[in-house]
Amino acid sequence: MLIVPEIQISEGRVVTRVSPEADNIVHDKDPVTAVREFEEQGAERIHILDVDAALGRERTNAALIRRIITGTPVPIQVAGGMRTMSHVEEWLQAGAHNVVLGTLAITNQPLLAEACAYHPSAILANVATKGGYVMIDGWQTQTAYRPQDIVYDLQMAGAAGIIHFDIDRREGDASTSLALTMEMKANVVIPVYSSGTVHSLEDIARLRHLPNIHGAIVGEALLNGSFTLAEALEVAGQRYENPEPETESVLAADGIHSTVKVYLAGYNLSPAARRWNQDLRLAITDDSPYVEVFIPQEDLDVDPGSLSGRELQAAYEKVVDDADVVAVVLDGVSSEAWTGFECGYARARGKYLLGIATRDGLGKGSRFEAMCDDMVVFDPAEDWHQTLAEVAREVNARLLEADEAAA
Repeated sequence: MLIVPEIQISEGRVVTRVSPEADNIVHDKDPVTAVREFEEQGAERIHILDVDAALGRERTNAALIRRIITGTPVPIQVAGGMRTMSHVEEWLQAGAHNVVLGTLAITNQPLLAEACAYHPSAILANVATKGGYVMIDGWQTQTAYRPQDIVYDLQMAGAAGIIHFDIDRREGDASTSLALTMEMKANVVIPVYSSGTVHSLEDIARLRHLPNIHGAIVGEALLNGSFTLAEALEVAGQRYENPEPETESVLAADGIHSTVKVYLAGYNLSPAARRWNQDLRLAITDDSPYVEVFIPQEDLDVDPGSLSGRELQAAYEKVVDDADVVAVVLDGVSSEAWTGFECGYARARGKYLLGIATRDGLGKGSRFEAMCDDMVVFDPAEDWHQTLAEVAREVNARLLEADEAAA
């Protein structure tokens, strides 16, 4: 389960917006420091909300957020005040990993569809609710929509995921909010995130076991010191101890699944390729909770600048040694020498090597294709998420077939 720390900013300060009527809670921490601390504790993504922009105020925090984006390697998703296509374009050009649309996603779905068509996987929809109805205009206006009735339309417009924030979550137990989030997810296949429902590590442990919730956006609990992001990530990363198997194989020996560790090779420096690898990892692990995917260039905890070439290679070799499978993305490989090392070392260590390539790219990476034990070949669909889901299913099916053959 993905844990995304949230930073809400108003007048340059870190705040928590409680409700449309109440004053913001101001935290004794500046936004840049908060981002740096989350980065040091292992944040995979950070959610930043410009409260002033969301409320339509003339003075916003755009300049500060741009400095944050350029000052951290952690992907930033920006929310608040997105009212035109030019706003979306400006933030993506500024380096935002994702743009979160709230009112616009609800009131102007043609524009949402246009944004998603131009920027597949980059657009998230935020659905705020109160009393079971969708709220817009910075939570100030109630619509006639119930969230479970509109999420399918958001998916069909191309949204890469949905964030559900229930304004009522502070008035009682979070169970009602979570139930509504789960009901929303039942109508779509894209990721749905719960926002504002985590107040303790126990809440994360409970969320981890709930079906249909892809992750949680956590702000106030981290900022007030209820727990650290590192602690939250540790709890969120724990695996089920005794899940019931859906299929029998050596992955489920004696009724207990063991985790399959996949090393994802085929490094590409372009932002689009990096995003593809990240989304592919999410799709594979969503399709099978018993598969872990390691992207070495992002997950390897080393500083390349402080290591010799041989020391860096040794670090990669150790990760390959620990993996059960090496999967290599063959399209658009930007460093053939390094991919050749990854594939060659995997073959030398007797690892199962699975190639992933588009039909158009087949044959162009024949040097590597010949090394693969099997290939997943696909035709990219217009729907980015459909393509990812199909590739993920194929990858997991090949892993299961290979495992049964080995048995």
